[in-house]
Amino acid sequence: MKPIEQLIRNDAVQVLASGSKDLSDLKSRHIFITGGTGILGKWLLELINLLNEDNDYGIRVTVLSRNPRSFITLYPRLGAMPWLKLIEGDIRHLSELPHDVSHIIHAAALTDRRLFASQPGNVADVNAFGTLRLLRAANLLEDIRKFVLLSSGLVYGAQPWETAQIDEKFAGPVRSNDVNSVYAESKRFAETIAQCAVSETKLPVVTLRPFAFVGPYQSLQLPWAVTDFIRDSLAGGPIRIMGDGTTVRSIMYASDFAHWVLAATAAGKPRETYNIGSPEPISLISLAESITGHFNPAPSIHTGIGQIGHDRNKLVPDVSLAMKDLGVKVTVPIGEAIRRSVEWHRLSQI
Repeated sequence: MKPIEQLIRNDAVQVLASGSKDLSDLKSRHIFITGGTGILGKWLLELINLLNEDNDYGIRVTVLSRNPRSFITLYPRLGAMPWLKLIEGDIRHLSELPHDVSHIIHAAALTDRRLFASQPGNVADVNAFGTLRLLRAANLLEDIRKFVLLSSGLVYGAQPWETAQIDEKFAGPVRSNDVNSVYAESKRFAETIAQCAVSETKLPVVTLRPFAFVGPYQSLQLPWAVTDFIRDSLAGGPIRIMGDGTTVRSIMYASDFAHWVLAATAAGKPRETYNIGSPEPISLISLAESITGHFNPAPSIHTGIGQIGHDRNKLVPDVSLAMKDLGVKVTVPIGEAIRRSVEWHRLSQI
């Protein structure tokens, strides 16, 4: 096994050994995943592969992808897993699902914030109406046991600076007449559509609100702070931060992210909503320093770049409900998550 593959396997073994509520509801089931070729999807495949190989779970997976051929070319080991079927399609045009699908994980979405300004209509179409198409197809299944909707922590709007964490009942302001709100509003609408399905057809929907993540398989071309910082550090720097660096986020490692989603798929309560993320806050300046500390010489860090008067903000979840209902916990603290992520990206360049 290649070092880069061994690193991922070690992470998968660790997180599955950490314990969660019984995953046995997934044994011999057929899971349909949208967005299955992104960072979450790849990690779900890694965890399911381990469950199948080491624990004889017998899970079958179908992944809907807009470009399965590219996925197989880039990730031949994942693409060749015997229990996996990749089908080509667009979530917006989906009309039916394999008849024996029992669990659905809906993670397909346009999340690149560069598209929020250049293609806002497309973002709304995929995120909201793609969800509607999938819900309608799911309602035709004979034995649908769980529909897991991946929403976003951004649906909460602005978190008050004095509030340490926000739970699932929090509701902050979002400006619906601002095109920059298209992602958050499309996710809010997707949640509302899902609740309509719950009310009308009793579809067993579990809603997850993910926050921020880091880890192997994450594209460094995505315009997020953590990906920008790692990419720029690998290039020798400098790291550039808008504002003074006091903006606060939480960063969860990818294996924990996938494990929590899998636990929700098996044991999440229908009609319930769960925050998914790390409850540990970290400022952008501290995040940048944590990343540059793994390089010698350490790249320089520049603050106050770009937008003048850039306001600090905060987005940190209260995850006590997920921990209680799903039996999950954060197994990789932020410092170790950064170390493992930097190591993986270094290995991927060899």
